[in-house]
Amino acid sequence: MNVTAWKRLFISPLLALLLAPPSLVAADHALDVTLLPGGEADLPALRQELARLSAGRRAPEIAASVHGGGVPLPGLSRLETPEFLAATDPFVLEPLTGAERVLLLGPAEALDAAARALAGRAGEAGASLVPLAVEGAGRLDPEALQGGDAALVLALPRLDAAAQEALFAALGGAGLPSVALTDARQVERGALLSSPGALDPDAWLRRLALRLDDLAAGRTPEPLTSRPTLDRPWLNLETAARLDWSPSFALLGESRLVGEAPSGDASLSLERAVALALSGSPGLAAARQAVEVEAFDRDLAVSRYRPNLYLEATGRVIDEHRARSALGQEPERRTSGGVVLEQLLFSEPALAAIGISERLDRARRAELEVESLDLALEVAREFLDLLRLEASREVLAADLELARAQRDRARRDEAAGALGRGEVARFEAELAQARERLEQTVADRERLAIALNRRLGRHPAAPLAPAEPDLENPEWLGDDDRFRAVLAAPASLAAWQAQLVERLLGDSAELEAVGELRRAAERELTSRRRAFWLPEVGFEARYTSEFSRGGEGERAPWESGSPLIQTGVGVLEGAGVALPETGRDQWSLGVSARLPLYAGGRRSIERDRAAARLERVALEDAEARLGLEARLRAASVELAAAWRRVTLRDEARDHAEEALRLVESAWREGTLPQVALLDARTSARQAGLAAAEGRWQALQALVHLQRALGMTPGPMDERARERLLTGKDRPDHGGGRR
Repeated sequence: MNVTAWKRLFISPLLALLLAPPSLVAADHALDVTLLPGGEADLPALRQELARLSAGRRAPEIAASVHGGGVPLPGLSRLETPEFLAATDPFVLEPLTGAERVLLLGPAEALDAAARALAGRAGEAGASLVPLAVEGAGRLDPEALQGGDAALVLALPRLDAAAQEALFAALGGAGLPSVALTDARQVERGALLSSPGALDPDAWLRRLALRLDDLAAGRTPEPLTSRPTLDRPWLNLETAARLDWSPSFALLGESRLVGEAPSGDASLSLERAVALALSGSPGLAAARQAVEVEAFDRDLAVSRYRPNLYLEATGRVIDEHRARSALGQEPERRTSGGVVLEQLLFSEPALAAIGISERLDRARRAELEVESLDLALEVAREFLDLLRLEASREVLAADLELARAQRDRARRDEAAGALGRGEVARFEAELAQARERLEQTVADRERLAIALNRRLGRHPAAPLAPAEPDLENPEWLGDDDRFRAVLAAPASLAAWQAQLVERLLGDSAELEAVGELRRAAERELTSRRRAFWLPEVGFEARYTSEFSRGGEGERAPWESGSPLIQTGVGVLEGAGVALPETGRDQWSLGVSARLPLYAGGRRSIERDRAAARLERVALEDAEARLGLEARLRAASVELAAAWRRVTLRDEARDHAEEALRLVESAWREGTLPQVALLDARTSARQAGLAAAEGRWQALQALVHLQRALGMTPGPMDERARERLLTGKDRPDHGGGRR
């Protein structure tokens, strides 16, 4: 080879090495960044995971590569695999429900395959998919967004956070709700909602780091056959507010909420407070997880009807005399192995366990709904108590100013010789008491705000400005003629209560939970009774192979190598006499039925215990029904009374304030004593506090009634009011049971 050829061979690689980026020069592996939801922005976190896995040894360096390049990872070619897209069904999510034209946004190289995989789901939902490639800085042609009802967004690894924020701002400006299919972090950048199958980015990076670490160590990495998903969807409240879209309470309760709903006065509404509590309560999250853990009980019960396949190995030594007399069938020393297949065909306890576990799972889910409603009620009560204390603070602040003004006037009259020191001291005492009442109310409000912030998952010292509901608004029954009819006469109130009780007894989470427990107890008792006469039937298939044998009885006498014995064996076999051979494989098939006759009285005890448990659950059912009916009737009576008190207390406050003005004028003129003035001011203050509390007492009674009916406490749409006032649902208005 000449000098020119040598130069051509080495100069090009040398120039490429010198001109390559430092990260690529030092990299052990190159990775296609489109396999990371955040693209190159996820590389630092991936390198950190690799450093953690290295545990002291040099961590492999990872560099970015072009699409389709980089190190191959078994089972992974793109983020949105066909298996993932075929298994997911984003069209059942609220933003996409009823959408007829859904825009599918994503990188050009992944768009066509995703559209084909999702076409079937879209067709079932009656929607048409319109693929729209997102390239460059993420800018979209406004005309391309025209006519769309919603947008379904794939992972966008080539777009940074700012470009994605601009993209979702454009979608929001066009009025299109957007659902992030793979990357839930898009919700933090402006997408409305993430799919329940969205990728858990931290777990995904850990799995990639494990495979890359295996490659660096020379091991064969395991295939990436499963995707780690987030435990719940993400929901952006700011985007929902910009789109003027109201998520259901069910979605609010199960979602992780991102952002704050914008408001001109930064106030917090009651429905927003309830949604925050349902989504951010650690106790409720733990209860949800407990239900998911206990749901495995059914799988365990069902597993008894699945086949059992196992290997067995046996080594055995027997007496040499017995081995000798066995004629080669049972040698002195023997080693064998086998495969056994067992299948349960019928077992009453196993069937009962499946039915009972299903009932208990439904009971636990109903109890979780009860716990969610109880939490919503507590938040609503504390929210309204906060409003009550705020209204009381305003009344007491006005009373303090009035007491200070009266004290100052009394001092001036004392200086002029018109009043004695005793009367001035009385005004001083009234001023101190007014200050104490105001300070106590302020302290109560701050303490309650801390407790409410804790329930909402906020910082205890976070500012809390509850928005005052409008009682005259129809969503609080204030402008509903049907509610006025209920308040008009005792007969209409009694008829309304009867409707509520009928609806409650047929649609209550508490009664549903107790009913499932009762059915589980009935099934257990039935199983305990059948255990006396129903056998357990099973099937067994067994194959055994002998590995080795030795000692006495290793062979039968007719298997001896002596020519004389073999000649005799040949004669017998020729005459049709079959002599058994030793060391042969064995197989067997069998069906067995087992019925215990006596088990120490255990079956009778279990039957009696199941009967006692059923009786206890029946009593709990009766007690729950009585308690729910009593709570509902009491809440409805209190609501009617509190609503009537609002007008009466407002009138009493106006009259007390008018009386105070007249008495104060007369006292200044010297026609009434100081005692009359103080009494009038006390009456005005008490009437003002009663009027301020009357509004919130009515709402307190309303949220208690909503809770008794299994409704989420808060403002109501037309469907919810229909259910509350008539006990019926209007099917043409949509919405859920709760």
